[in-house]
Amino acid sequence: MLIQIHLVTIIVIICLVIIVNHLYNAQKTKTATILHHTLRCFYILAILSGGFSLGMQPVYLGSLFKVLLGIGSIGLIEIYFMHKLKNDTPKFLSAIFVIFLSITVIIGLLLPLGISLF
Repeated sequence: MLIQIHLVTIIVIICLVIIVNHLYNAQKTKTATILHHTLRCFYILAILSGGFSLGMQPVYLGSLFKVLLGIGSIGLIEIYFMHKLKNDTPKFLSAIFVIFLSITVIIGLLLPLGISLF
């Protein structure tokens, strides 16, 4: 049950990131700010559910790598939106953000307690 909560939280975070990004691009900063704060609440839920699910198995190096990638992704999302709010987003930051988030999702699905492909 805890894994499902974590996965749903991750999906909601990704959806909110897309919506908040669109709202910042449309200069609707008040609505974007409200949803950005909601996104931060989901960060806490993702960290807590990920931490509790980490305690369900023996801790391996891959699990710690998943934790570091997850926290790094949250940090990159915040950095991206702070630059977006100030209207000075570097072009490379968007590419790094998408690549890092993709790696995090792929590693999260493949390592222990992820989806078994074989």
